[in-house]
Amino acid sequence: MADILNYDTSILNPALKIIIPLIFLVVAYFYYDVRNKYDGKVKSLVTGLFYFALFVFIASVFRYFGDGIEFGFTKEYSLKWLQSLGYLIASIVFLLAGKRLFTLLEDEKNV
Repeated sequence: MADILNYDTSILNPALKIIIPLIFLVVAYFYYDVRNKYDGKVKSLVTGLFYFALFVFIASVFRYFGDGIEFGFTKEYSLKWLQSLGYLIASIVFLLAGKRLFTLLEDEKNV
């Protein structure tokens, strides 16, 4: 069991670096498809969720490449900064989508 949890030797490490971005790419596609079917407040909510999934996908792709040393980056100026920025933007968009959902539900409650 310890071997499967070892970051450097486990098959889970490269497998998850491939599976996670693919999952978020599919999620982004689903949100994009739903976004095109609705208007108004629902569309604005789903648009936020679409951008959330898109930025998590982008950050996950940067995670796959690690530091990016193979592309000329260094440990000090690595792709991990872009990964962190992608996750930061995704978090902010997710918060805004949550706020939009809250106002959408409040509007429905007051009707």
